[in-house]
Amino acid sequence: MPKKSTVYYFYADYKTSKPLNCHQIPDWLTLETNWQGYRITTLPWIADVARLLGLLAIEDTPEAWIEYLESLGLRKVTPVCCEAFYEDKLYS
Repeated sequence: MPKKSTVYYFYADYKTSKPLNCHQIPDWLTLETNWQGYRITTLPWIADVARLLGLLAIEDTPEAWIEYLESLGLRKVTPVCCEAFYEDKLYS
């Protein structure tokens, strides 16, 4: 049975990253912005299919995702836990 993939959460610096918009982001990622910068989530159910089709050639590790996100032009990519990622939404 294949290893189950994980959802990863990242922040990236808005000022030093290449300007991106949601239409430039692959389907296996989500991208939002707020006062903290870019907020990125991996979507493993789509990433796994992309890997099978040969569209995504990275391992399912935080380090590999950081390297991949940096290749898209994001800078100062930092992994964060789920609770910290959604903390601001708790108060809205």
